[in-house]
Amino acid sequence: MKNVSYYFTSNKSEEELTRIISDPLFTRIVSYLSERKEQDVILRQIKANILTDKNLELYLDKLIKYNLIERANRRYTLTFPIFSQGESLTLPDSITQSFRAVTQTESISTDYFVLGEWLWSLLFQEEQDPYFFGIELSSKSLPIFRKREEGNDLLRFVSVYPEELVPLDLANYFNLLSRRQELPSHFEPLQNIIGDVNIHYFIPQMQKVLRAIKRNRTRDSKKNIFQEALLVTGDLKKNEENQLFLATPILDSTEPSEAFQLALDKLKTELPLLWEGIETNNQRLFYKQQLYSFIVVNYLPIDQNYIKYFK
Repeated sequence: MKNVSYYFTSNKSEEELTRIISDPLFTRIVSYLSERKEQDVILRQIKANILTDKNLELYLDKLIKYNLIERANRRYTLTFPIFSQGESLTLPDSITQSFRAVTQTESISTDYFVLGEWLWSLLFQEEQDPYFFGIELSSKSLPIFRKREEGNDLLRFVSVYPEELVPLDLANYFNLLSRRQELPSHFEPLQNIIGDVNIHYFIPQMQKVLRAIKRNRTRDSKKNIFQEALLVTGDLKKNEENQLFLATPILDSTEPSEAFQLALDKLKTELPLLWEGIETNNQRLFYKQQLYSFIVVNYLPIDQNYIKYFK
């Protein structure tokens, strides 16, 4: 089987589900069952073809618990689909024009609001039922975008990124810490500076740094580990005069213009028409995921491959 990425939500423990599907044994079982969709597969055959030191039956029971495979009359089958991308998506001209109207404002904050907040919410927030499906990836595949959001009522860090990228930013760093996952090697410079700092302690310290920079942008500002952390993640940068400035946008709650709001309202009416005839939950989510990727790839600023912002 080709490289497959899995896209899901669950009403059970998503952390445990993530651990289960991250196990190489999961890929081997899925490949074996997927290649034998039209056959009756029994436990003896699985054991004979998938050799492992682990307790295979116990692992299979976990997959059954999460409804990833089904055992009926001693036969094992996959319960979820694996999709492959077909022809490139196209959008009606009216939708294309509306997206141009709301993303060509020369404002990065506005673009990030539309793509990271408004569109993500419209496509995925209403989907309350659990879903699980795989997507076969190839060199021609659209990237699969993930969204990470971490923080508290004072400030939240957001990252929307192609899953193969996992950028060095605060949203991903604190998400990985909260799930106690091993940090990728490119996170090491940040870990060396702030370690396992509590996010609720980090945010006020970060805000102090930002206030100090806003008051006094000279090169002589007092350094500390929080300032250094923001430099490592690229949230703070230095200009030609060696002055610090905030490079990551902070989304505010400013009322949008009437024309902008009209364009969003038009999109909110027209976009759901694209998937209204798709009744199967997994198929609809797959379409929405592809639609989101297509829109972001086409309307993200040309020199960027992911989104990060504060709110």
